[in-house]
Order: sequence, then structure tokens, then C-alpha cells
Amino acid sequence: MSLHPRLPAAFLLLLLWPQSAGAGGDPQRMRLELVDKEPARAQANDQAALSALAARVESEPKDRRARFEHVMALMRAGQLDNAKDAAIRWRESDAYNLVVVRLLGDIYSQLGQMDRAMRTYSAVVELLPEDANAQRALASVLKQSGQLEPALERLQAALDERPEDARLRFEMADVLQRLGKHDEARTLFEQIIAADDTPDLLRYPAKERLAQSYQRQRRNELRSGRAERAQETESKIETLHLEGGNENDIKVFLTWDTDRSDVDLWVTNPAGEKVFYSHKEGQFGGKLFGDVTNGYGPESFTAHRAHSGQYQIAVNYYSEGSSNFPEARGEVVIVLHEGQADEERRVLPYRLFEKGQTVTVANVYVP
Repeated sequence: MSLHPRLPAAFLLLLLWPQSAGAGGDPQRMRLELVDKEPARAQANDQAALSALAARVESEPKDRRARFEHVMALMRAGQLDNAKDAAIRWRESDAYNLVVVRLLGDIYSQLGQMDRAMRTYSAVVELLPEDANAQRALASVLKQSGQLEPALERLQAALDERPEDARLRFEMADVLQRLGKHDEARTLFEQIIAADDTPDLLRYPAKERLAQSYQRQRRNELRSGRAERAQETESKIETLHLEGGNENDIKVFLTWDTDRSDVDLWVTNPAGEKVFYSHKEGQFGGKLFGDVTNGYGPESFTAHRAHSGQYQIAVNYYSEGSSNFPEARGEVVIVLHEGQADEERRVLPYRLFEKGQTVTVANVYVP
């Protein structure tokens, strides 16, 4: 297993439900192996190359791409103090560029200066307080650092600016669900599903998440002896008409934080067969739902009865959009034993720097 030691602390945190998949070493249970959170990158230790990038910045100070490549090269070379200085100089001459603000926050994270990092990330919305995308970008960072309540506040601020945005409602419902505010989450998911203008690519994953919430509610009702209520909840699940149902061995969700961009979920099954946007169903029945090409997701994969062997879960940055942020950051949610009493979840943050890059976030081993 390869984990990058210099990945920002804000992206190292794993939000675990429960603490570990397959805990206890039961040989009959599926096992989740974490792999990477960003693509492996060659170390840019070539001083001549760094000098050339610095000279390019000097000669073209308004070239944002040159600035970005220079700072990133310094970060890859482990020269974090130099990277910080270069980012600060860039920000001084380009104060309203959200890319450098977030990049500077990443550097402070890698330096272990988390308070300063979070203050820097917060500057994204201070610069553009009425920009829904800026609010959402800060919410993404907060989610991935485990600060779910502040993330919820940022999403609410974004929704105040863009109340018709069904994806923002979906993201809010997701955070509410993680915070254990299940009634509020269910209400939002129900609103998304019922709205006439909700795109089908969003309505289906909203139904999946609502069904999971209903199933949890049903289990609680059965445990407390409320059989009648449990039957009513079961009827609600049935009215969602979920293809593949809501009791599955493996369920995977993918989201990302950039608009008008295309990030793809790739799942390679034990036969070595890749299930993705152009091959949505595998020979073992695993199926991809959704191919969102205009930003944010979600996309999902379901294996109702997983075949023995390895399922590799990867994310590919297919195309950039017109967002302020050229990179794609997001989360992969992996659910094992979906709908069962022993259901397990992992939320895995990832980061892709440019289109064409792929990162394998996890492997699931089925006995």
C-alpha cells in the first residue's frame, strides 16, 4: 500500500463508518485495502528545471499556468518553504485568484500549520462571499478535513446564492447524513427526488442514498419492536423502484468539486474487466450508474453479489471544465454489505491535478 507522506493533512483524514472494514479478521468477510489519495508524481529535484520555471515566472509574471507549475514543482521537490514564498508572491500580484489561495492553504497543511491553512482556505469565500462555487470549494476542503458542521454552513451559504441547485442540496443531504441528522437528510433527498427539474443522473443516486437511510431506519424500528412502522418504511423503499435494490455486497459513490468537468469512476472486477462510462456492466453483474460530464457527480457502482477476488476502485480525470480550480478533488464512498446490520462505510478523499490522471483509491477483496 502506497500513501504519499507529503499529502496535505487536510486530505489525509479518513472519515470512517465504522472504524475499520472487515475488523476482527473474519476470513469470510470482504476486506478493504486503502491505496492512494493522489497520483504518484515524479520528484522534481532537477535544479535546472526549477530555475527554468522560476525564469519563466520572472519573464511572464501574469502567466497563471507558469506560476502554478513553478509552485507545484517546488512542492514535488520537497522545497515547501520556497513553494510557500513563491505562492505568497503570486497571491500578492493576483489577489483574487482562488487557485493560489487554495494552493497556499495546501502548503501550510503540508507544513503542519493547520490553523493557518484553514484561515487561508477561508479566504476563498472572503474574496468572493457571494460566489456559490467559492463556498462549495471551501466546503469540500472542510469535509475532507473532518469539519462537517462548518462544511454544512458553507453549503448552506452556497445554496442561499443558488437555491435552485439540486446538486448543492444533494451535498448538504450527504453531510447531514454523516452528522447523524438522518431526518433532515431524508427530507432533502425526498425533495430532490420529487422535484420536476431534478436531472435523472442526480435523481437516481438520491434514491440510492434515501433507500440506505430508510433501510437504517427500518432496522432500528425492527430492533425496537415496531414491526408496523418497519413495514411502512419497507413500503417506502419499494416505491423508489431501485434497479439492483438496496442490499448489495459493494456500493461505490463518486463526487468531485469542480463545475463543468468530467471525472470518471473506474471499477475493475476480479476478471480484470473494467466497468466504466463506455462499458457500464461487467460479466459478474457489477454495474455503473450515471456518467456525469458537467461537474460534481455523483456516479455510482453496484455489485449485488460480488464475485470472489479483487475489485479495484479508481478515479480518472477525464476533462477539465471552466472552474477556477484546474484540479479535481472529491470523495469516494465505499459501502460494504449495504443494507445489512453489519454495513460498513469508508469515505476516501482523493486529488487529481490535471486531466488524464488516474488514482486507485482502494481495493476490495472478496473471499
